[in-house]
Amino acid sequence: MSTNKLTDTQLVLLSAAAQHPEGAIELASDLKGGAAKKAIGKLLRDGFIEEIPARGTLPVWQRDDDAGPLVLRITPHGLAAIGVEAAIRRHFSPRKRGTTSPFP
Repeated sequence: MSTNKLTDTQLVLLSAAAQHPEGAIELASDLKGGAAKKAIGKLLRDGFIEEIPARGTLPVWQRDDDAGPLVLRITPHGLAAIGVEAAIRRHFSPRKRGTTSPFP
């Protein structure tokens, strides 16, 4: 998916996540229900964001029976989609399994 197929809402979510210290996505209070699931679902399917186990004060997106509370985080692919420089993208590399740090 190219950025010209992303909605304004999706672009805002990615941009805000790129500015968050841990790349977390915080949903606006006016983005709820089906609209939120539709916007997030497309970003997840296309690899622009990922679900990770929640830690600390990161905003919980949803709770899973097996994984517990989950957070949404922008991926390197998501950063590239909004034109964030490669040097910054390295900070948002997918986390290695079994680590507690959000960064490898």
